[in-house]
Amino acid sequence: YVRTGEPMDKAGAYAIQGGAANFVEKFHGSWSNIVGLPMEELQAHLARVM
Repeated sequence: YVRTGEPMDKAGAYAIQGGAANFVEKFHGSWSNIVGLPMEELQAHLARVM
């Protein structure tokens, strides 16, 4: 994984949606939040203001 260069541009050296996904057995919470933007929460906020 390290030899691919993928972890070199990541905070924490991994991205769950990339090659490091092979090392993730499970996660708790929102997948989109782990990736970077909590879409479910954003959708709820936008629905309130629109």
